[in-house]
Amino acid sequence: MKTALFSVLTILNCNLSLGNLFTSSVAFGQQRSSIENEPIKVAYQGEPGAYSEKSTRELLGKMVNTVGRPNFEACYKAVMSKECDYACVPVENSLGGSIHENYDLMLRYDLTIVAEHDFRVHHCLSAKNGVKKNDIKFAISHPQALAQCDNYLRANGITPIPTYDTAGSAKMISENDLPPGCTVENTAAIASDLAAETYGLNVLESCIEDDDSNFTRFLLLGRKGIVQYLTKDVPAKTSVVFTLPDSPGALYKALACFSLRDIDFSKIESRPTSANLLQFLRFRSQLEGKKAREAAKMPRFRYCFYLDFLASELDEDAQNALHHLREQASFMRVLGSYPQKSRLVGPIHAAAQTIERIGSGASSVTLPSDKDTGRLKIGIIGYGNFGRFLGKKIASQHEVSCLDTIDKSKEAHEDGISYFPPYDVSSFLKSVDVVVFAVSLNEFEEVVRSIPVDPLEGKLVVEVCPLGTHPKNIMMQYFPFNTDILCCNPMFGPSSAASDNWDGLPLIYDKVRVIDLRRANKFLSIFEDARCKMVEMQTEEADAFTADAEFITHLTGRVLDRESLPPTIVCSKEYAALLDVADMTAADSFDLFYGLFKFNKNASSHLNKMRDNLAKIERQIAAREAYLTAKAELQNDERQRLLAECKDLLREVARGNIMDDGDISDDFEEKLVSSPPVVLGISADSNSTIGTNSTIPSK
Repeated sequence: MKTALFSVLTILNCNLSLGNLFTSSVAFGQQRSSIENEPIKVAYQGEPGAYSEKSTRELLGKMVNTVGRPNFEACYKAVMSKECDYACVPVENSLGGSIHENYDLMLRYDLTIVAEHDFRVHHCLSAKNGVKKNDIKFAISHPQALAQCDNYLRANGITPIPTYDTAGSAKMISENDLPPGCTVENTAAIASDLAAETYGLNVLESCIEDDDSNFTRFLLLGRKGIVQYLTKDVPAKTSVVFTLPDSPGALYKALACFSLRDIDFSKIESRPTSANLLQFLRFRSQLEGKKAREAAKMPRFRYCFYLDFLASELDEDAQNALHHLREQASFMRVLGSYPQKSRLVGPIHAAAQTIERIGSGASSVTLPSDKDTGRLKIGIIGYGNFGRFLGKKIASQHEVSCLDTIDKSKEAHEDGISYFPPYDVSSFLKSVDVVVFAVSLNEFEEVVRSIPVDPLEGKLVVEVCPLGTHPKNIMMQYFPFNTDILCCNPMFGPSSAASDNWDGLPLIYDKVRVIDLRRANKFLSIFEDARCKMVEMQTEEADAFTADAEFITHLTGRVLDRESLPPTIVCSKEYAALLDVADMTAADSFDLFYGLFKFNKNASSHLNKMRDNLAKIERQIAAREAYLTAKAELQNDERQRLLAECKDLLREVARGNIMDDGDISDDFEEKLVSSPPVVLGISADSNSTIGTNSTIPSK
């Protein structure tokens, strides 16, 4: 239940309204002014000198500030956290095909395409200064780059040795960190000329690739779209992703939305849907009136279709086509509308002009999060079951202390954290950077009002209640304006997750008021590093989706009562699910359940409906039992009547009412015809039957 709800929230949070795409000229002027004051930073994947960095410099200018990231997802995170302005990522190669990871990440993160660039890949053979081409015995590089230069390496008798990265191979030579058997005198790197320049290597030969049609398409991603800057004279392209119902001709009908309006395509590709999107599609099927079991019977493989068409999203024909597609698609999202062929418009064009005009910039910069390797000091108020559950996990990465009205010094010592008694709350607050409120909803306001608020200035306050609207309002009311506020709802706990394994478990969070974004992101990275499924959503919206489901789940578990569910060697999936629900709620306190009731306006109606349903079931059971009893009595009376008639008929036979010639008397024949057939085997003088197979038929 919780995992499905999380997936739904993830997808719902990704949808953007068209109205958000428009910005005023005043806002553009302010944005441009900001750009002029602070040069933009662009994230790319790889070491400095990577082809991604070279592509970024080709698109935005040689002096743009670039930031190397260890993987593609880190590029998306850098832009989402506002540490970088844009990310430049590859999506397809003319020889290797699509880079599916980036397509999946575009669905997961709410970024928009603002530009594209077709980058010509030129491989260079680079070595230390003084080394000649004839000295080279080994070539190190990424396996794909080695494969693209296979003919050249064979012709020159050079042995390929795969490494983790193209630019990384140049770095390995410059640092003399080479594979066994390789030396700086006999080894060269296959990388870009920018990598050779970055690491002080000499380019022995350029353009050594076997195929001269090696191009990689890069996309520039930002937090805001630029569709409003696409004028009629700017050739535009729009990228969309959608899923279709499992019906004949669905794809044909979807493509007809564009072809009927003479809108040309430049690409279409299918890709299996992510687990989150699949859960959303099931949820939507239930909203459309389908039963949960029917909605779950979706095809095992559902596909997303990625489509690029050659028109702006704001063109009249394109708007009509997209509206038509939305009517047919189970899910549809516009990934961005942007200029074709490396052209720049809007704020990114202004930024590129500024970089060119200033003529200075950093070759490669680092982010504040890269420099900050220190541990956070996190204090947990309320060290009950859930507080301790969080504390154990957090203590493996950061310095943790706790405060509770009950003496928890023994438990804290076992978990390797510090315990503060309630009378020392001021010292507790002064010693931490982050304060986590792990108290029940019922006690939240009382606890907040009981602590001094002055020590909270400049700190991050986090609440982890199952419903966040009430705690959010309390914190906004009582805490200073310079106190950062973060609402988190870990949709798991001690009863539903192992303390050391949170892989795949959902966390909903809302950055209500955050000034120190780096600190907030570092706290959230605790859950990210544990591989939780993260979704950012406003607290009120999240509660609207989860409050009823949480209350009904806990209500059902408490009604079941774990002790009333006997264990069994063999059980159905449904019974196993009931046992899980009962186990989960048995481990939670009644205070948690009461909080779910008190702060959910629909809880009383759900409780009344549950009571009415139980009463209805009791009435149905009583009515069925009364019906079966009456039916049995009627059948017994009818059986007795038929038995008596059969006896009378047999007596008449025994008295000789059959004529000598074998004819039956008219009186007997009339009774025999009017009576149902019976098996002759009943004694005329007793109620017992003679034949073992005799039966008495019923009407």
